[in-house]
Amino acid sequence: MSLHPIRLLLLSLLATTFTGCDWMPGKPTRPETARGNPAADVEFSSLWATRCAGCHGIDGTWGGARPMNDPIYQSLVSDDYLRTVTAAGVDGTLMPAFAVAHGGELNDQQIDIIVDGIRSTWGKGTPVSGAPPLTGPLGSAAKGKQAFTAYCGHCHGADGTGGTAGSVVDPTYLALVSDQSLRSTIICGRTDLGMPDWRGQHADAPANQPPLTADQVSDIVAWLASQRINYPGQPYPVLEQPGTGRSE
Repeated sequence: MSLHPIRLLLLSLLATTFTGCDWMPGKPTRPETARGNPAADVEFSSLWATRCAGCHGIDGTWGGARPMNDPIYQSLVSDDYLRTVTAAGVDGTLMPAFAVAHGGELNDQQIDIIVDGIRSTWGKGTPVSGAPPLTGPLGSAAKGKQAFTAYCGHCHGADGTGGTAGSVVDPTYLALVSDQSLRSTIICGRTDLGMPDWRGQHADAPANQPPLTADQVSDIVAWLASQRINYPGQPYPVLEQPGTGRSE
């Protein structure tokens, strides 16, 4: 005698319950639970993929923002700085704040998981010595122009508007990067893009050119910052109101 389909379903549900499986029809799976409850996500790979990889790259490189697998950057940056930036973001840039205390959705444990994961995944290289400090004040824009031409002009053009490596005074670019980002890039370079670090070890660099000093880095950042404009972006056309002769 065959069992009624409803009885088969009930038997199946009972078997599922008593075998210890934690999934029931209609019950969210764990990934779905994590999406509805951000605090449930406590794995670095998941946190990085959903919060960081879009800008820094899935493996820490080839993103629009600084690569985290850069051994120079990992050697110079502190855990406290990484934690602060991850938690509070960076004002005036696309780096958001992730901590609940700053309007994000991650708790302190998750912030620590991200920082610890960055270190354990990409912070195992040989320490770098002799580099200018990763943080510092702005210097002299006038001196910065001279240093930029001498050290950066062979790739970016003497006035920064473009050479083999493109413009670094483009208003949109400067609007999207902070002074700290500029400083980090000058010191650490961009290994994924072929940009040398502060030592200038590049095929197009002048022979016997000494590395940049901390003051020169500060000066170049000051000059680049001085190239920002108040309202970057494509200008909108001025339209004349019909019959009035006035523009809006």
